[in-house]
Amino acid sequence: MPVSETEISRRTVLRYGVGAASAAVLASTGLLASARPAAAVVTADLHALNGDRIMIDGLVVPVLGFGSTGERAEIPGGILEVQVGDTVELTITNGTTRQIGLAVPGLPGVQSTPIAPGTSGTVSFPAPATPGTFFYVGTIDGSVDTGRALGTTGALVVLPAADRRSVDALYPGVRQLARRQPLFGTLQGSTIPATFVQERTWLFAELNPATARDLAGGRVALPSDPEPEYFLINGISGMLAVEDPATFLAGRAGGLGRPGDSTLVRLVNTGRAPRSVHFHGNHFWVLSHPDTPWIVGAFKDTVRVPPGTAVDVLYPMETPPDSFPLTQRAQKYVVHDHIEMAETASGGHYAGGMVSEVVFE
Repeated sequence: MPVSETEISRRTVLRYGVGAASAAVLASTGLLASARPAAAVVTADLHALNGDRIMIDGLVVPVLGFGSTGERAEIPGGILEVQVGDTVELTITNGTTRQIGLAVPGLPGVQSTPIAPGTSGTVSFPAPATPGTFFYVGTIDGSVDTGRALGTTGALVVLPAADRRSVDALYPGVRQLARRQPLFGTLQGSTIPATFVQERTWLFAELNPATARDLAGGRVALPSDPEPEYFLINGISGMLAVEDPATFLAGRAGGLGRPGDSTLVRLVNTGRAPRSVHFHGNHFWVLSHPDTPWIVGAFKDTVRVPPGTAVDVLYPMETPPDSFPLTQRAQKYVVHDHIEMAETASGGHYAGGMVSEVVFE
């Protein structure tokens, strides 16, 4: 029987599909259910598990992550998509020897009672009243920082009740703030598109093998300076992130100064250091920023993502204005962190860190 628009229903909507190239294949790339009434109870199962992550250079590092089943830890966890007005109910099964809870940075009311090893518990909280990008993190023995350091994280995306591909529905008022420098000093390019055709969610994290082994072995407190050696996008790095279809951007180019397959990119920094994300090929529109609101609506090529926060940007897929002759297809451009250390792995191997690509098909 169909659900009426006024009835509170129950749906499961946890999406997996990021960063599977260097570990076991994730459960699915689609939604587990697609029902979307006006308001719903969103349910999902998370299994806290110990596991291993193979780094870009072959080093095996212990992690603790959330899985969609009790078979393997998935780093990062699945994307939890909810809608404004929803109630979120997460059942967490603790398959580790540590006390596991859940928190959502930026949502202070989400703090679960620790779940003992070998037991299950339910975390319930209301979705935020406005759309936005967040991440959930497993607290390990009461420590959010330990959960972030071991990779016990996943994205939480809050969608509008209206069209989820509408920029105005997701970011009210931002298109009116658009400001862009003229092309070649004289030609005016288009402003923020009203809609986008696709999206990516990137979770940034850094990892120190010695710290990960200590934490996995029972240490609770993080060292004051863990000196990370690996820098990850969606749990992978280097050529693995470049070649991962859930990570790199690909689409049809528009014209000179005109958008093609505009792509929303959610930049989520789960790590302890800021990121400085730089796109080649096109500038991008800044749609949200947690602590620098005056750049929202700006047309930039680099944006800082503070630790523990998210920044949303729109990459327009325009014909690059500096290409000569002008090209609209069969071009590739790099995306990377402008903090040079983060482009390396295991003490300086370039480019084994936070790099990916944009492909104009």
